[in-house]
Amino acid sequence: MKALLTEPKVYSKAFKEKLIVKVVYQNLSIKEVAYDHGLPNTHILSNWVSIYKRGLEKGAVSLPLMNPNEKDSKALKAHIKQLEKALEKANVMIYGLNSMIDYAEKELKVPLRKKHGTKQSR
Repeated sequence: MKALLTEPKVYSKAFKEKLIVKVVYQNLSIKEVAYDHGLPNTHILSNWVSIYKRGLEKGAVSLPLMNPNEKDSKALKAHIKQLEKALEKANVMIYGLNSMIDYAEKELKVPLRKKHGTKQSR
């Protein structure tokens, strides 16, 4: 007997982001979140999370907005901690990129940074 082919389920961006936030920022397990939200398997959510993390590694620092219902002290402290972690990661990335530019300028003897006061070409 042939298996019935079904249309792949399409999930909204908001739904994906909601689950990614639970895994990445609330430290819930992929298995637990996938089960709680009725995903057919954990591979779907695992893929979404890995795509999100690759974006973060490339410098796309983003944090979920605070829910207006979560304006209590505990939620604010947690959000501040997340922001501090994101800022630290961004600062490390900036330091690394600046170091790479400095090294390239030194080795290649070619200025890579734009000089202040130079006119833009039109």
